[in-house]
Amino acid sequence: MVCVARDGFHYPAAVFALAKRAFLEPARTTEQILDLVRRHRGARYLTIAGPSSALGFAILARLHRAFPRLRVGVLAAESVAKLSELVFKTLIYPCLPAEADTLIAPLLKGDSPLVDGRLTSYPQGAVEPEALSSRSDLQRVLSVITHGSEDYLRLTPSDLLCGLTDNAAELAVARKAAGPLPACMQGYECVYPESRRFDPAQIPAQVVFANACLTVKLGTQLLGTHNRFTVAQRFLDGWAGSYVASPLLKDGSPAENLLFHRLLDEGLSVGQAVELVNENLARWGIDAPAVFVMGDPEAVYASGPSTLTDSARHEEINGQMLVHFESALPAYVRMPLKDPALIHAYQRGRLEVRPSPGFGGHPPYYSAVGEIDGEPNLFVLGFTERPLLGHQTACTLVVAERGLVSDAERISAAMERYDNLSCLDIKLERARSVLGEMANQLPVLARRAKTAGSELTGSDDLRKSIDRILARCGHLDRLLLETLLRLTETREYHFVEAYRPTYTLEEAAACPAACGYCGEVVYRYVNRSLLRPHLRRYLISCPVCGATSDTEDESVRISVAGDNRLLPQSDTTMVITIDNAGDEDLKLLLGARITRGKPHGFEFRLEPETVRVPARGHVDVDLAIRTGEPQIRHTMLLRFYAVGLGRIFFAGRDLWIR
Repeated sequence: MVCVARDGFHYPAAVFALAKRAFLEPARTTEQILDLVRRHRGARYLTIAGPSSALGFAILARLHRAFPRLRVGVLAAESVAKLSELVFKTLIYPCLPAEADTLIAPLLKGDSPLVDGRLTSYPQGAVEPEALSSRSDLQRVLSVITHGSEDYLRLTPSDLLCGLTDNAAELAVARKAAGPLPACMQGYECVYPESRRFDPAQIPAQVVFANACLTVKLGTQLLGTHNRFTVAQRFLDGWAGSYVASPLLKDGSPAENLLFHRLLDEGLSVGQAVELVNENLARWGIDAPAVFVMGDPEAVYASGPSTLTDSARHEEINGQMLVHFESALPAYVRMPLKDPALIHAYQRGRLEVRPSPGFGGHPPYYSAVGEIDGEPNLFVLGFTERPLLGHQTACTLVVAERGLVSDAERISAAMERYDNLSCLDIKLERARSVLGEMANQLPVLARRAKTAGSELTGSDDLRKSIDRILARCGHLDRLLLETLLRLTETREYHFVEAYRPTYTLEEAAACPAACGYCGEVVYRYVNRSLLRPHLRRYLISCPVCGATSDTEDESVRISVAGDNRLLPQSDTTMVITIDNAGDEDLKLLLGARITRGKPHGFEFRLEPETVRVPARGHVDVDLAIRTGEPQIRHTMLLRFYAVGLGRIFFAGRDLWIR
């Protein structure tokens, strides 16, 4: 507990400290506050009390930067009397938590309220502002996800909560002060003249969670001073004892609101709940983790032991947890993570939750992770229980470590590789129109990938987008392989020579290891694209026997093993080994031809023709060669290609005809 000393404000601060059995320390500057926290390093909570004008976001930002695990709350007001009221509510409400919770979600589609236990959620078609502002029963938590700013929150397209103070003296002072004023105080109509305006102070709620832009201000505001026109202050002037929001521009998710409600039900403090919300904002990648508490961060609003669903049928195998749902998805599930691999992935921020199979529908479901009592947990969050009907009567969630490269990233990189084919002297018929269609789908893919990071019901739309684009990639890969094989058969086509005009040599050196075929020294060349400097080709070549391996990933190597001495009208089997030391699985189409070999009657068969090379693994593929009747007895040049998502892996070896 820290009091920012100012005339009279230390009295309500002292009452709060005595009631909480907390230290009360005076401070006048940010540096003094930081020094006090350093002296009490074991503390998990810090409450700063004082006048709003002396408390700014710079203090909170520096505290978070220096002590990221410290749970901070602010008790701020414009007068000693107002601070005394806030302290009273902050101390009394946790002793008598109300029973009902309300979630206002005008950004969520729907026409009927969604009820689960104490929580009632109102989607856009079910919001009734008059009923909300005229309720007689006290709510425990009112949360909102909507559009807003410091002076308003949008409830419906024609209704808003207005932050204009009802204090006539404050309004008179504001008119005399310099700086911008709301339109309604300058003789004009409201900037939203078509909207009905409701007073936040009339809404009976102990805790308010506002998931909207710029909805909490301290010290300074866009419109005047003293919080005369802020929604946050109007809530705190009325019933609210805590106001939880972000001072930043937001791109929020209902998952934040649901997680906050459920964590309070679990008996976590407001500060703990906000900490987990902020952690998941970073995990989801949808917002800045900057939600903070105006109120007591240590307050607990659980009315009794949790009666929520805290288990489901599950199993942990091979570093994964499989959570099974049959017939229905419950509104809330919390599952502790026990597997060391999952705990390690959670600690590294690499835990992924995905449905198998993917599912969509309404209302949406979300996932979150976080620690309770030092133990990582998976949270499944919904507005209400949802039956599994129709063709899908069961669902499984797969909890595992996230791969280093997502499907969206793979597709984006593939698009660049396809676009770069012309620099490799490869022209695909009809490819330009296919690439144009794929490029138009990328923004949709990106939006769905972001949504699916938190929303489980976004997985179905994401999978459809991915499958649609991957099908086109497969078509282009087939065209690419056929083109490479045709060029090899019909002319003296050497893939390495084809890309050299648009690539520049970056490095050339002898390899430590000798050639695996003849034992001579081999050389490694690194060539860099002139137009896309981050693209490279890695070539290993033997100047004696002509063996070649050319890849665009340094982690991939290809070798061709077997007797390279062929007899006419005979069958020979060689083994192609593809080593993948990278972190991404590779799905590849395979093909082989002899340079200018079409007139000689060679036939090739690969078993299989399509392979998946696992990350940090390898595959062996049998290449059966039917020699035919060569017109000349001369060394033939075998060219092997592996193609996938625009990648071209190439290997060559000389074959003798005896």
